[in-house]
Amino acid sequence: MERLRAAFNKFSNLNDLEWEKLYALMRTKYFKKGTYFVTEGQQCKYVAFVKKGIFSYYYLVDGHQHTRQFFFENNFMANYQSYITGTSSKANIQALQDSEVILINRDDLFNCYEHSSNFQLLGRKVAEYLFLTVSSKYESFLLEKPEERYLHLVKTRPKVIQGIPQYMIASYLGITPEALSRIRKRLYR
Repeated sequence: MERLRAAFNKFSNLNDLEWEKLYALMRTKYFKKGTYFVTEGQQCKYVAFVKKGIFSYYYLVDGHQHTRQFFFENNFMANYQSYITGTSSKANIQALQDSEVILINRDDLFNCYEHSSNFQLLGRKVAEYLFLTVSSKYESFLLEKPEERYLHLVKTRPKVIQGIPQYMIASYLGITPEALSRIRKRLYR
């Protein structure tokens, strides 16, 4: 549980009493490879901490998978739009390997926000982090060439390159698998 507490402390230092309250609300769930954390049409009622495994966050459009994000060990995971608003998810989050997560129910966490300034700070810092993550990716699609996006991915998220199918990496970068193959050949010459 130290890894989990350290992950929370990146956003807000909860005192021992607050941590015990939060810890009491958590539960562990296991996902087999290919099973879903949330599917399109479902409400995302949990935020999860990935203790073990990898998940893909994607949209299915006209039968084609468009990968938006990957979640790895020691990352928080959710469809935050659905989670925050209580609306149905437009995306899917699928386990790419056997995985273990720690879940926190939306209503329980929102209740914690109401009773502690440290929990409120936690919620705000997580929202700011997510905004910067999404904004940065959006900006890269506007300002960088595909090769630059690939190099940035290799540098900042090397785990994505290891163990994730190339077609998913290509989709994440907004290019075709063939274009990714050409970029990789050019760079490795």
